[in-house]
Amino acid sequence: MNRRVTGALLLSLGTIAGTAGIAGAQDASALPGTGATGDITFGYAQYSTKTGPFWEKIASECEAANPGLNINLEQYVWQQAHDATAQRVAAGTFPDLLNTATIWVPEWLEGGALQPVTDDLVPPEIKADFVPALYEKGALIDGQSWGLPIAAATRALFYNKDLFTKAGLDPDKPPTTWDELKADAVAIKDKTGEFGYGHDAKGVQAFRYFGFFLWNNGGDFFTEDGKAAFNSQAGVDALQFLVDLNATGAMPDPVGTAIDVDLEPLFNSGKLGMVMDGNYVAANIPADVNWGVGLTPTKSADQDSVTWGVTDTLVVGKNADPARVKAVITCMYQPQVRTELDTNEGFVPVLQSQVDDPAFADPKMQTFIQTLASARFDPVTPKYSQMQELLKTAIQKALTGAASPQDALNEAADAYNALE
Repeated sequence: MNRRVTGALLLSLGTIAGTAGIAGAQDASALPGTGATGDITFGYAQYSTKTGPFWEKIASECEAANPGLNINLEQYVWQQAHDATAQRVAAGTFPDLLNTATIWVPEWLEGGALQPVTDDLVPPEIKADFVPALYEKGALIDGQSWGLPIAAATRALFYNKDLFTKAGLDPDKPPTTWDELKADAVAIKDKTGEFGYGHDAKGVQAFRYFGFFLWNNGGDFFTEDGKAAFNSQAGVDALQFLVDLNATGAMPDPVGTAIDVDLEPLFNSGKLGMVMDGNYVAANIPADVNWGVGLTPTKSADQDSVTWGVTDTLVVGKNADPARVKAVITCMYQPQVRTELDTNEGFVPVLQSQVDDPAFADPKMQTFIQTLASARFDPVTPKYSQMQELLKTAIQKALTGAASPQDALNEAADAYNALE
């Protein structure tokens, strides 16, 4: 074995920033072999300090199961992921396998860097085992799969039960509608002095935190023909709600707070009543914080809650050898391997055979797992990064009073539709 491990690229929005494990990991052993030999490069994303040692171990075990197979690992850091990968696309040096953000897959496809994930790359028993919502809604473009889910998360409403109690609210009844969310946030601020709800309109995920309200008002980001739809009445109502909620003083300045830098630490210190966030952050919440999880609030009680599902994707380089790719995929998607990775990083399972594993038995984690069926995923468009910046600017204009929600969203929509 002559494996090389390099630190190269690469978190930006659309990725799943994992943390320490939430359950005891299982031992990944006796991986099946396919008889493939030769070199293959796998670029993996660093979610935590556990990621590198995990893939080193799995690579060694996969090589042992396939004598003559040499897996060269490249470690990526997310912050430079997009630009560094784009450079490799342009240079024709794309890895054989790459752990990338699903939102970037259309770009790599447009750049001619990928080959489709066909049946000769994935054993049928593994393909049949994927959680349908993740496999079908992730990197499926025009009916063709261009990647496999390698990490997954959903989001829900985290709330502080002690602050609910101090505010005279039922600690076992998180809000389910926008009106309840606003009332609870105001009550927490008025009765405890702490902020009732945190909203990120500063970071690269600003469009996503607006999206929770857009989707739960029946709206969407794009029309079927790819034009902007976030300036619909549903979008205007969603942004107006956030403007009105901000005006109550129950939120820290949303234009000045980002989820990871500001809101998560605030919640973890017991000084924030509610925040929308992903299942992967649960591991970082201190034991002395009494918290619960609820579904994403909807505009009205007669609507079904929609959450945001996020996947990172394993894509296959256009020049990768199919036999070697299949050998590595066969190793990577064994249930015991997946469960170890998912519990290490705080992800939800990507395989159906994992869902009932005791490692995921925690009721809070089960809430996230159950939301997968109703989750919606990032819009698939090569102009994703432009959309998120245009929409973030619009949201900030509305929240600061520089423009009305309608005018701000119309301006962003016009700019998006004018992109080449």
